[in-house]
Amino acid sequence: MEQSPGQPLDTVYIVRIDGTRFGPFATALEPSKALIWEVTLNAGAGDVLEHHKGPGQVEVYAITNTHFQPKMEGIEAHYTLRLRTL
Repeated sequence: MEQSPGQPLDTVYIVRIDGTRFGPFATALEPSKALIWEVTLNAGAGDVLEHHKGPGQVEVYAITNTHFQPKMEGIEAHYTLRLRTL
């Protein structure tokens, strides 16, 4: 995934296991992973990612893993979320 936070992104929300909802986040989304350019993200395995595609259109994914990547030369800090379609 070669996108950066300056390119057009998808809008997603994170819904924790306890029902708490966070977002919206601007995200580079693929069928099995998402990149979220945040330095702190309250999400983990078992939480849900909601992809809001348009009015009334929401795709839902289970988060199976999260990984933080610190800022490196040419790459902003971000989280990679591994996803499974629900």
